[in-house]
Amino acid sequence: MIGIVVASLLVLVAGLLSLWWARASWRGTLPQNWLFGYRTPLTLSDKDAWTTVNRAPAPFAAVGGIGTSAAAVIALVLTLLGLSSIAPAFFGAGLGWLLLWTVLGIVPAHRAGRNYKRMRSSA
Repeated sequence: MIGIVVASLLVLVAGLLSLWWARASWRGTLPQNWLFGYRTPLTLSDKDAWTTVNRAPAPFAAVGGIGTSAAAVIALVLTLLGLSSIAPAFFGAGLGWLLLWTVLGIVPAHRAGRNYKRMRSSA
């Protein structure tokens, strides 16, 4: 049971980090870094590109973070209610949900980067 509680809490942290990432990206306050955000040679060399490209997938990161956090809380509550046999399905689904929305966020990030380069080259 302790292992499931710890796993649920770790999945909750992942969901909350995704929500932080989404908020900071949307607001344009996500600092250039090597851990969070879409990192490409363009985004790492140009602060405006970093902000533009990372703002595009922010809604995807938010959806991923909300779903992941909810799944982790459900898993935690189920475990505390003595239903620990089904709790891993919820935190597993939460991680899958986060992965899905993170990967889907690549599409708008790529488009934003392509549009940014096009805009900069025509200016």
